[in-house]
Amino acid sequence: MGVVGVTLWRVSFADLRAAFRNLDLRSLLLAVLCILALNALRAYKWHALLAAVGNFRLQQSLRTLLGGWALGLITPGRIGELGRCIFVRKHERAQVTLLTLLDRTMDLWALLTLVGASLFLLVPHPAAIFGVAVWLALLPVVLGFPGLLAHLSKVVKRLHHFHGHLTEVASRLVPAQMPRYAVMGLAAMWLELSSFFFLLRAFSPTGFATAVATYPYIALAGDLPLSFGGVGVREGAAALLLSPYAVPPGAAVDAALLWFVFGILLPAVLGVAWLVVERLKPLVQRSDNRAHNPNCIWPPVDSAPPHTLVPSDSVAPPCEAG
Repeated sequence: MGVVGVTLWRVSFADLRAAFRNLDLRSLLLAVLCILALNALRAYKWHALLAAVGNFRLQQSLRTLLGGWALGLITPGRIGELGRCIFVRKHERAQVTLLTLLDRTMDLWALLTLVGASLFLLVPHPAAIFGVAVWLALLPVVLGFPGLLAHLSKVVKRLHHFHGHLTEVASRLVPAQMPRYAVMGLAAMWLELSSFFFLLRAFSPTGFATAVATYPYIALAGDLPLSFGGVGVREGAAALLLSPYAVPPGAAVDAALLWFVFGILLPAVLGVAWLVVERLKPLVQRSDNRAHNPNCIWPPVDSAPPHTLVPSDSVAPPCEAG
């Protein structure tokens, strides 16, 4: 709440309303399309990772992803997204936990890629080249994740529970497929950057280089565990970092708020709705079955059982002679 209060103190509601009056609907539509493509690509990448190590259906993959997004909304810095494993069966949780770490590591690596590109716009070229060298040093870690898991499985060999799951994931993740997942992570980050750029353009005319120079640090600030879902931190960072580029504070905060609404809040609400529908579906089916088969309803406990004939009652008594 303190972070949100500081943001509102720096930017008045009048500035926020003034920025919305000049909203460019075409740029807003392009931003929404980019966010839809971003979420579709994230879902495809996550399903590809799950399908590579187990027999996961698309419905199961979407359930874990949307559930993780819902948890991320109510946890500081969206840490709850690491809880995708609670939406699968118990024997699959270790696999999903490892793949979640891989997926989030690739997202972070893609964001660091954008940070490296922004350095060429912010600092002298020697410093930017050093940043690129650091990025290249992290590349083998991302691409060699299966080998890292295989090494960890040997380290924890005495812990049979973790050893088995580490070995299984390491054996099924083909190293040749890792560049494919990395490319999908970079494409997702490009769509995320493009969506923020179009949101900025919807409120204030600015160039693409402005988004490249500022968005990676706005995203990093939003992922800090300082507020739920990064609300307030992200908007404050946007107002601060975009001010040198002649972007009004109201426009910067509005763009960050809309990114939160379309990129974080709505997917999380969709995840909650998915989980609620899954919970209610068995109850609805049970009530429908009872409506179509009323004879299947159990009678009340205190009701007397109907009288049934036994063989001795159904046979007439023999006639007596005389």
